[in-house]
Amino acid sequence: MRIRQLPDDDGEHAALHDFGGDGPPLLLTHGNGLNAGMWATVVPHLRVRFHCFGLDFRGHGASQQRQDPMPVDRRWFTEEVLHAVEALGGGPRLAAGHSLGAATLLRTEQQHPGTLRAVWAFEPVLIPDTFDPDQRPPSQLIEASRRRRLVFASVDEAVARFRSKPPFAACEEAAVRAYVEIGSAPQDDGTIRLTCSGETEARIYESNERMAFSTLAAITCPVVVAAGADVAMGNDLPPLVAPLVAEAIPSSTLLTMPGVTHFAPMEDGAAVASAIIAQLGAFS
Repeated sequence: MRIRQLPDDDGEHAALHDFGGDGPPLLLTHGNGLNAGMWATVVPHLRVRFHCFGLDFRGHGASQQRQDPMPVDRRWFTEEVLHAVEALGGGPRLAAGHSLGAATLLRTEQQHPGTLRAVWAFEPVLIPDTFDPDQRPPSQLIEASRRRRLVFASVDEAVARFRSKPPFAACEEAAVRAYVEIGSAPQDDGTIRLTCSGETEARIYESNERMAFSTLAAITCPVVVAAGADVAMGNDLPPLVAPLVAEAIPSSTLLTMPGVTHFAPMEDGAAVASAIIAQLGAFS
């Protein structure tokens, strides 16, 4: 697997993983606190139709983190999608995203029409301005991020720890392992440390601002907004918002996937790949 660093003007950077495959490039973006490794059980099914690339946003995965805590401005994530598309030869490109990554793809196409050819967006976390001004991600997610353990004796210990409780307990082991392997760095004492700090993850949650969903009408490329039929514990906002996002984008359809939660790409890679191919396969 090849990794390309995508530097930005402020010294932080994103990382673009080349996961291989046959067909047109497909850009994969991840949720907050995760990294491109979350797509590990999806990619093998996609490679027969697409050449897959995974983007690690600044502060995540192989991009590591130069400042801790890292200042957060969501426009930087949009810029990193633009950098990734440029690295793939320019737009329009096919893309699939999860949570923060899905929201960033939609914001990118909204603000820079023609960047993306078609989008598969799983539970994009966008907050409409019709919600109460204090509507934000549940405080327990923010608090849990700040308490999150960052140092482990080994990759194996980290994987076992994550899979011992929700939300990763319901995830495929290979997806959790890839998330840890891409999202950790060895330390001098032989331990590993997660490259996305809990404070950075918490600040990203807190940075989510309400937006006028009427502006999503600027997106004209085909979009599927997907959502899990089940709700992840303490995280009911994403499936609540998904139908509203689909309704606001004229070119979109809503897909409800049974048996999965907000972490669907890590829970059932084959089902998610099948859903992506069903939409984006027409462009391969």
